[in-house]
Amino acid sequence: MSSRSEIFGAIQALEKREIDHPGDFKSYKATQDVVGDFKNSLSIVGAICVDAENKQEAATRLSEIYPDLLRYTSHEVVSNGLDLEAIDVLEIDGMFGVSENGAIWLSDQFLPNRVAPFICQHLVIYVAKSEILATLHEAYERLDGNYADFGLFLSGPSKTADIEQSLVIGAHGARSLTIVLV
Repeated sequence: MSSRSEIFGAIQALEKREIDHPGDFKSYKATQDVVGDFKNSLSIVGAICVDAENKQEAATRLSEIYPDLLRYTSHEVVSNGLDLEAIDVLEIDGMFGVSENGAIWLSDQFLPNRVAPFICQHLVIYVAKSEILATLHEAYERLDGNYADFGLFLSGPSKTADIEQSLVIGAHGARSLTIVLV
């Protein structure tokens, strides 16, 4: 008997177990509090949410969250994305957020470089509370086909899990995401 036959035989001899159906899909149900829904979605995807009256108050709060780390803003210009490699905290502006999944629309008009949100260690995105939409359908209507040269929805810090279910945070991007609602 070949190794292949032995393996297939062992698989076929395994006891089959019943798995319960996970139930009907429950789509997102928007409430009257889209900002509250947005905050809830952010917590689900592993992001930190900071409420601030203005950017000065936010700067104080961020100094507490990220003490002694090099912070960089989207207003500082870089010629090469690799120049951002040493940046611990990148602060950028998001156009709007989506309550349904905690995603924020980013476009190149607010990024110092396209690689910026992915190469920094910690990402901070400023979003106005008045710019929170309920669903992705509303978000695409808002974009109305104007996707910029480069744009993306970003939700939560980078995370990936292999087939052994080992979750790794920051493997393909920022290790943390902080959303500042102003």
